Amino acid sequence: MARSEAASLHALRLWALSTGSPAVSPRLATMDALSEANGTFALTLLKKLGEDNSNNVFISPLSISSALAMVLVGTMDNTAAQMCQMLSLSKSSVGVEDVHQGFQNLLCEVNRTCTQYLLRTTDRLFGEKVYDFLSNVQKRVPMMYNWSTFKITCIAEICSQILVLPYVGQELNMVVVLPSESTDLNTVEKALTYEKFVAWTKPDVLAEEEVKVFLPWFTLEECYDMECVLRCLGMTDAFEAARADFSGMSCQRGLHLSKVVHKSFLEVTEKGTEAEATSGSRIRRRSLSVVHQFYAERPFLFFIQHGKTGAILFCGRYCSP
Repeated sequence: MARSEAASLHALRLWALSTGSPAVSPRLATMDALSEANGTFALTLLKKLGEDNSNNVFISPLSISSALAMVLVGTMDNTAAQMCQMLSLSKSSVGVEDVHQGFQNLLCEVNRTCTQYLLRTTDRLFGEKVYDFLSNVQKRVPMMYNWSTFKITCIAEICSQILVLPYVGQELNMVVVLPSESTDLNTVEKALTYEKFVAWTKPDVLAEEEVKVFLPWFTLEECYDMECVLRCLGMTDAFEAARADFSGMSCQRGLHLSKVVHKSFLEVTEKGTEAEATSGSRIRRRSLSVVHQFYAERPFLFFIQHGKTGAILFCGRYCSP
C-alpha cells in the first residue's frame, strides 16, 4: 500500500522478579523517549510544511530524525541545544550520546528479516500489503472501496473521524483522520498534538465496526529542501560556518551543514493492497446491522505507524489528486 524510506521501533518490557512490578530497561526507556520525541517532531514538521497552503505533504519524520541524529552526535554547545530543541529531545531524558545508539537499535529492528513488509534500504522505498480493495471507476478521482470490520471513532473536539487500516500481520497501520464536511483541515492540524493523537488512537477509544471505506487511489512523491524549515524551527547555527559547532566530530573550524534534503514516495492503489487469504477481511453482512461510512472525498491527514509501539514512521496530508 505504501512505499517510502522507513524505520520502526520495537521494545521489550522486562519484569522485576523481586517485586513483581514492571521494570523498564535502559534500552526500552531510550526507545520510548525517542518514539515520543519523534511523534512530537512529526506533527510539528507536518504543520510547518502545510502552513498557509493547500498542497499535499508526505514525509518520513523518523528518516529525517535518524539522519539528523548522526549529525547531532558531533555537535556541541548551542548547536547541539538547538538541534535537541528542534527534534523535541530537550524535554526527554535521552542524552546526546544515547540518541545515536538509540537510532542504531531502531534501524536494526526495522531491517529484521521476519517482518511481513519489504524494506529495500533505510532511506529508499518499501512495499506493503493490506486489505483487498476494488476500484470504483465512477469517481473523477479513482476511489478504492472495501466493506469490512475496522477500528473507527469520531472525535467531537476536532469534528473528525479516525479510521485505522492495518497492514498484513498488523505490524504497521495507516491511521486516517478525516474532518467533517464543515471542518477545515487546517483547523484539525492546529488542534492536533502528539499527546492527543495517542489518546485518540488508544484501543479503548477505537471501536470495531463494520465500515464501508472509500479512499482515493493516489501517488505522492515529495522532495523538500529542509534548510528553511529547520531554520524556522530553531535550528540555525548548524547551517552557519561562523556559528556551527561540530567540534565533536572534527577540530576544523568552519564545518557546517550545507544542505538537508528529504524525498519520500507513497503509492496507494488497489493493486498494492492485496490481502492474505486468511486475513479475515470478509465479514457476514446482516441486514439489521449498522454500517458506518468513511468517505475520504475531501482533504485528510494520514499516519503510518508501527503497530506495537505506535511510533509514527510516515505522515502526510492529502488535499488534491
